[in-house]
Amino acid sequence: MLHLHGISKQYGSKVLFEGAELHLGHRSKAALIGPNGAGKSTLIRTILGQESPDSGTLSRAHHLSIGHLAQEVPKFSGKSVLEEVISLGGRREGLQTARIELEESMAKASASDEASTADLDRYARILEEIEQLDEYRLEAKAKSILGGMGFKLRDFDRKLTEFSGGWLMRVALSRVLLSEPDLMLLDEPTNHLDLESLLWLESFLKSYRGALLVVSHDSAFLNRVVHEVLEIDQRKLWVYPGNLDAYAIQKAERLEVLRSQAAGQEARMAELESFIRRFGAKATKARQAQSRAKQLKKLEENKIQVPDDRSTVRFRFPTAPHSGREVITLKNASFSYGPKTIFKKLDWVIQRGSRVAIVGVNGAGKTTLLKLIAGALEATGGELKYGHEVKVAYYAQHQAESLDMKKTILDELETTAPHLPISQVRGIAGAFLFSGDSIEKRCGVLSGGEKARVALAKLLLSPSNFLVLDEPTNHLDSDSRAVLLEALEDFEGTLCLVSHDRDFVTPLVDSVLEIVPAEDGSGSTAHALVLNYEDYLAKKIAEASQAPSSLPKNEAPQLERKKTEGPSNNQRRAWEKELTEKENHIAKLEIRQAELHHLLGNIATYEDKALSLKLAQEQRELQDQLGHLMARWEELGLLLHS
Repeated sequence: MLHLHGISKQYGSKVLFEGAELHLGHRSKAALIGPNGAGKSTLIRTILGQESPDSGTLSRAHHLSIGHLAQEVPKFSGKSVLEEVISLGGRREGLQTARIELEESMAKASASDEASTADLDRYARILEEIEQLDEYRLEAKAKSILGGMGFKLRDFDRKLTEFSGGWLMRVALSRVLLSEPDLMLLDEPTNHLDLESLLWLESFLKSYRGALLVVSHDSAFLNRVVHEVLEIDQRKLWVYPGNLDAYAIQKAERLEVLRSQAAGQEARMAELESFIRRFGAKATKARQAQSRAKQLKKLEENKIQVPDDRSTVRFRFPTAPHSGREVITLKNASFSYGPKTIFKKLDWVIQRGSRVAIVGVNGAGKTTLLKLIAGALEATGGELKYGHEVKVAYYAQHQAESLDMKKTILDELETTAPHLPISQVRGIAGAFLFSGDSIEKRCGVLSGGEKARVALAKLLLSPSNFLVLDEPTNHLDSDSRAVLLEALEDFEGTLCLVSHDRDFVTPLVDSVLEIVPAEDGSGSTAHALVLNYEDYLAKKIAEASQAPSSLPKNEAPQLERKKTEGPSNNQRRAWEKELTEKENHIAKLEIRQAELHHLLGNIATYEDKALSLKLAQEQRELQDQLGHLMARWEELGLLLHS
């Protein structure tokens, strides 16, 4: 469907990738990963035709349709949410207009004239695309997708100007999903999703029949959705079969081989240099010395480059000053923006040493509550009181925007902590992967991920005992995320955070505060749950599997019609029989899935390349089968309990 052969791209002296090879088939589901600035966005723009490669070729299937979600909030018109989504970015209106124009043109032709072959071909293609849009079900499908993305029925007719950037990104994602293109290119699709919407998106993408190329730092999401990993590393595009866990094993093996080869090369170069030094001046050995000099030059030109071992990069938070036993106390607290109540009647105490995740759907008030806790907002009702000697450090979602874009990274960090020695400032910068000359970069030229790392580094320069973090992993690459996670696990103070990154949150928190919005829109209430995050996540996954909105591609409205009609006893028996068959089939496939997971997790498997590829292919096919079986199993369960 799409093939890149020998693609190279560089900006000035910086080579992003060279000789890149990539093949995406009709059902490929691949993750594109690599450090920030490695060239992921450039590769996507090249696939889209927005940039041309310096060398190499790109070929694609005839009439290949591509849906693209960028990280930037798109510019929308003044349409309503539903109108914008079903417009498909103007594609729907464009097809209808083209169809009408061609029909009028052919109707005006005299009886003796014949429409041109080109017009007839174009007309046939337009009719085919309109048919693929499934015009009669388009609105119902759009509503189902919007429901999965967290929009309420009352939101469908609201104007886009009423929504924040995060919700507009959900509209953009909904539009891409509805278009059902041959290939989806999704750049950080999970950044603005709450847990419920994230679980729904996973279900949709797993059962999606087209191809997918996704950029995401959410490892749990990638593990559940993709069966191939593409990594830009060392100016090369590496392809690994399997999900992210399989990739980690395979890459570790590749690097071990690479280090061994590099060590052998270094030993050979040292041997050649020694011979040249000893015998270069001797006439009897001159020819041999010259031959070895040529060998040495060739080895130096083709020197094996081993990536830096990022696993050794780490830092520790400064020792947390001692605080009182009760870090913060809220009594009957509420907050309103004008007439709109965000949350109400909140009673909550955070004890010293607690690690709390604030959870809930988007719009429930999680960020507002964090701002209140951090002191960035004041409660409009009730009482909020800090404990003795509590020192708060707050990281907001858009903290990177507060940087002085004219300053260098070093200047920005020094300004934050003028009392610290420069060696300590550089040490913290190095922990966030800014070392050498990179620390002299101006903030204005940094990528979004690099700015986020600078903002996090600033947070650490002043000792605190209460960290309040709002989506700290957004825009962080996997290396930076791992560094931050390890540091937070060792942090001695109190932690309160909001994050959609499940693998990041799970090892960090020991309790959950769930914010639940009232159905009548009168404000949210909060419930402290006696659950760790892993148990809370399992609870939500179980709930999502029972919810009609979790079914992809608008299955829920069909269930409603069947519920209204009322199934006969024969129909119910047929459903029960099919449900049992599906359960037995799923159980067998899950046993084989566990076997494959074990095999693909064994490094020895990859010694036989043909076998590893065969197993990875079987895993992909099995995942597709399970996705379809689970979707039907969920539907049967809903039918029988309706």
